[in-house]
Amino acid sequence: VSKDILELLKVRQETNPPPTAIGLASPEVRRYSMWRALQAVQSGDWRNAGLELEASRAVSERIGRSNDRNSFFVPMEIQKRDASVGGTGGYLRATDNVSFIEMLRNRMIAFRMGATRLGGLVGNVTIPRQTAGATAYGLANETTAVTEGNQTFGQLALTPRTVGAYTEISRLLQLQSSPDAEALIMRDLAAQVAIAGDLAVIAGTGTEQPTGITQTGSIGTVTGTSFALAAILEFQSDVAAANALTTTCGYVTTPAIAAFAMARPTFTNGDIPIWTGNLLDGMCAGFKAMSSMQVPTAGMLFGDWASVVIAEWGVLELAVNPQANFPAGITGLRALYTMDVGVRYAGAWSWRAAMT
Repeated sequence: VSKDILELLKVRQETNPPPTAIGLASPEVRRYSMWRALQAVQSGDWRNAGLELEASRAVSERIGRSNDRNSFFVPMEIQKRDASVGGTGGYLRATDNVSFIEMLRNRMIAFRMGATRLGGLVGNVTIPRQTAGATAYGLANETTAVTEGNQTFGQLALTPRTVGAYTEISRLLQLQSSPDAEALIMRDLAAQVAIAGDLAVIAGTGTEQPTGITQTGSIGTVTGTSFALAAILEFQSDVAAANALTTTCGYVTTPAIAAFAMARPTFTNGDIPIWTGNLLDGMCAGFKAMSSMQVPTAGMLFGDWASVVIAEWGVLELAVNPQANFPAGITGLRALYTMDVGVRYAGAWSWRAAMT
């Protein structure tokens, strides 16, 4: 039932635009500039940023939230546009800007592994789920009464949790006022927020952030003491014992553990490694495998990635502090991204904190 409801919610969000999509036409989407909006917030003069001001007001009316004079809301159409250069739609897309060398960042994995995205939300979301079924009994004879057994139900609650990123912009960079400068800043903010959100999916503590998969109670654990095929298969048997083993399952681990698995043969004196393929993307015991520094040190996680829900409340709020460093002419810029993580079945996951 919960799967059907989840699919229905996804269909609705695809057919009905979210409240933060205000109907901007393609020319308006192309003309919209967050850079102009940032400068308008800083100066208090919106005369050159009329489109950006009206867009922020439209989002505010639709979501029933007001912003202060030092912040503004970004419509969904602009978030989708900017996703192509570094937001949630294209985390690792390369840039053609040869005049700037970007820093190296952790590789994000949740969506790559097949996590379910539920975007464009406004209020809290609860997805009903069955937690136990009726019990079947063998009957001694034709007059034996069947013992009553009732189903029990619970719900998967998704509540907005906010991830923030902060950066500072020099006066000189602001004076450039060029598309390249705008893209550079927005790409960096989007990457910071996206990496934090992806990390929350894997290992969020539940304190001031979503509860990640590895911090979810009752997930399976691998208890073997040595890194061998038996330990790798124990991940699968944990999940299979909960009737949750599917073709959408997969392994994630650190690059160091992936390298270890590539050097360790499947069987003694064999020449086929436990991990085949390359260090980034491979196969492990018949399932997709991926490595990233997002995974806690020496850890390995296996499970049904389609069963983890990443809920997104699609209001990107940017706030400006024009006096972050007044003597140096530095302006602070803060981005807020609101999300939550829902683990539909704890039994669909198995985790080991130290694969050695």
